[in-house]
Amino acid sequence: MGSNGEEKKDGNDEYQDMSIVEIIDYSRNARYEEIERELEEMKSYIGGGSGVQSEVQREQINNLSDSGRDNNDQGNRMASSSSSTDNVQTSGSSHEREIKHFWSRTEVGMDFERERNLFVSVSVGTEAFKIKILDLAITAMNELANMAIENEPLWHPCIAGRILNCAEYIKKFGQVDSHFPVLPNAETYTNPLQTEASQETRFLAVQPVHIVELLMNNDQYSHVLSNMVSKAKVLGVLSTQAQGDYNGALQVMAVKFHASSPLVPNRKCYLARYSRRLNNNAWGVVDVSLQSLFPNPLTRYRRRPSGCLIERFRDGLCKVTWVEHCEVDNSSVPEVCRYFVTSRHAYGAKQWLSTLVRQHERLTHIRVRRDPKLQLSTGEANLLILADQMMRNFWRNMSFSRKNRWMLVSLSDAENIHKAIIRFVKEKEGRCPGPALVMAATIRIPASARRIFNFLQDENSRSKWDILSHGHVVQQTRSISNGCVPGNHVSILEVKSPEDPDRTVKTLLQESFSTSACSYVTFAPVEASSINMILNGGDSDNVPVMPSGFSILPDGLTGDEVSLVTIIFQILDSAASPMCFPAHSVYNMYKVITETAKAITAGVVDPYNMG
Repeated sequence: MGSNGEEKKDGNDEYQDMSIVEIIDYSRNARYEEIERELEEMKSYIGGGSGVQSEVQREQINNLSDSGRDNNDQGNRMASSSSSTDNVQTSGSSHEREIKHFWSRTEVGMDFERERNLFVSVSVGTEAFKIKILDLAITAMNELANMAIENEPLWHPCIAGRILNCAEYIKKFGQVDSHFPVLPNAETYTNPLQTEASQETRFLAVQPVHIVELLMNNDQYSHVLSNMVSKAKVLGVLSTQAQGDYNGALQVMAVKFHASSPLVPNRKCYLARYSRRLNNNAWGVVDVSLQSLFPNPLTRYRRRPSGCLIERFRDGLCKVTWVEHCEVDNSSVPEVCRYFVTSRHAYGAKQWLSTLVRQHERLTHIRVRRDPKLQLSTGEANLLILADQMMRNFWRNMSFSRKNRWMLVSLSDAENIHKAIIRFVKEKEGRCPGPALVMAATIRIPASARRIFNFLQDENSRSKWDILSHGHVVQQTRSISNGCVPGNHVSILEVKSPEDPDRTVKTLLQESFSTSACSYVTFAPVEASSINMILNGGDSDNVPVMPSGFSILPDGLTGDEVSLVTIIFQILDSAASPMCFPAHSVYNMYKVITETAKAITAGVVDPYNMG
């Protein structure tokens, strides 16, 4: 009894002189030692396996084991707020900040995701799971192929494409399939998962196998669809096809998707992706969640059979039919974006397929421009590469993750006309030249998306909404078309001094493009010397870009009468850190976004102010 009491006393003394952060660090190190013991057990478990798969699994485990403490150390330097809805804190005692960032410093989310990824990676290598996943994928492919060729009454036409008639779906496919069971514990969810399903069809001048390769090659998939894919990681390859043969290819992935507004929550899941040649003229690529094999009581998104049917057509065309079918909890979507999400505009088939079509048209247009007669120079090609990097940085800023946390802006002395959120950007993240802050807001404007897009991308109207260009003359000195839709181009804008028209105050790189589902106008200040270097054939890899800009979307409720505009504004701030946002910077950025929103509304609602 006395011995136990003495041990307990010693244990308390161990923490007596430690700060909160030191206690957390001590506990985390002990946890990593426990994880490493578990990893060694897993290595022993898969050690009896045979062939390449076991070696791949062992390498994954070794990499995770080695990176654990690196990420741990990095987390100490980069700790940020634990919630996207935390209010911005610009002051407070050290003790208060330690408590506020407790969950971030312990990196509970990071450990959980890493351990879960490891568990899935190891599990899919076993024969029992391989058989179950293959069976699941084949069933999903059959359902996708049937849903893709159906029209009414299974699919209803609407603004966002075609949406599913759930009653007809139940008649045709049954309410509960053994592979896709309804979650058994309804009490776990305060809000039940809602069904979202849509279908869209487009024609592309491309061979079907090229689309299959794009979707099955993780690097291509993540790059081409980066406006919706925040993260995609292959955890296991279950097929044994030769390289380049995608007939029967099967892989397990961890994916995370984001919408065109950072106010809309991300969607993430584990899924199996399966491609198969259905006949001589058709391919299918299907995704299906692995919830039934790896249940998670916190699931908020489950991907039912989704993907595309690709059919060879005449005249070198192929017909692509995209089906997007999921169950999701939308209870945390803010009111301003609610109909945009529930109407299938945010994550629906039309959004996915329009992105695919847009990227195909862009690459085709650039390829045609490489014809010597059209003379797309090396410098122009490099400028397009820099613009592509700028767009991907812009989309990265939109998404939310452990390393990309948004916090709610709450300023009592500013007119809160819309919700705004802010995040810290570390130096060199996405080529950022130093510590920076990004602020974003999504607002509704009573005008069509096309009208707003034309107003924002036109250099002649820029001084009406860009408060940093008021009173200046904006000239477009270079324009490179990168699509067949008017306004789809990369341009160089020079802001001239009102006193001296020959003096350039700043130079901007801008890309604007519009699809059937959304529009973007994105820009970044770039040194004039860097622009000249690139146009003369120089490499754009080391040129920093800090994008700001707009996404323009239908509101999902009024057709083309009202649009959602997301404004993203970024500034350098050497005083900013993950735990401290300077009050003057937050206030100034908020005012810029507020004034910009008012100017855009005035410019597009008042026809006499279009210029």
